[in-house]
Amino acid sequence: MCRAARYARQIPHYDLARPKKPVKEKYWCIKHRQYCKPIDNAIKFINRYSLDTIKRIKEFDKLRTLGKIILLRGDARIIKLPIRKEIDGIFTSPPYLGLINYHEQHRYAYELFHFKEYPEAEIGSPNKSGNSDKEKYKNDIIAVFKNMNPYLKAGAKIFIVVNDKYNLYPEIGKECGYEFVDVFHRPVLMRTERDNNRFSESIYYFVKEK
Repeated sequence: MCRAARYARQIPHYDLARPKKPVKEKYWCIKHRQYCKPIDNAIKFINRYSLDTIKRIKEFDKLRTLGKIILLRGDARIIKLPIRKEIDGIFTSPPYLGLINYHEQHRYAYELFHFKEYPEAEIGSPNKSGNSDKEKYKNDIIAVFKNMNPYLKAGAKIFIVVNDKYNLYPEIGKECGYEFVDVFHRPVLMRTERDNNRFSESIYYFVKEK
């Protein structure tokens, strides 16, 4: 339902992430390179994504194992895990500093399902972009990883996917007691927005020092 709501909004097809106002008339679509009409009915999206969800569940059912999975909801800076020191590694993609307002990007979901919002707890919000905010972002991310350290085995591998335009993560890794191994850079080509802004991501590879 949430996915259907995202695509059924009256906004341009090429601007799903940061729409500014509804579109009521036919418009030139730079994504499809033709004139498109605004969406006026959500049922086709509900049907499409419901069938797609069923298909994915069936595929997953053939692959899943009896491995234990724990889902937790909370602030990663302070949350406590119901396990001992047994995690082999972390693969995560933290918020991108100053680039994405995650609360506004998913506004449709908050309003559709009446989720409670915690904008004051958001890390890296683009509402501010000064040096003090970079320092706060860095300290928040360090707090997250240090909170996870007691649960990590010695030599645990940490992979972090992030847009690090301020080159903060080498220092973050050092502060958290991680040994830098490598970093991989890649352009992001298939973005939701279809504009001329270049966008790239980095994948940092660290190992927790023994």
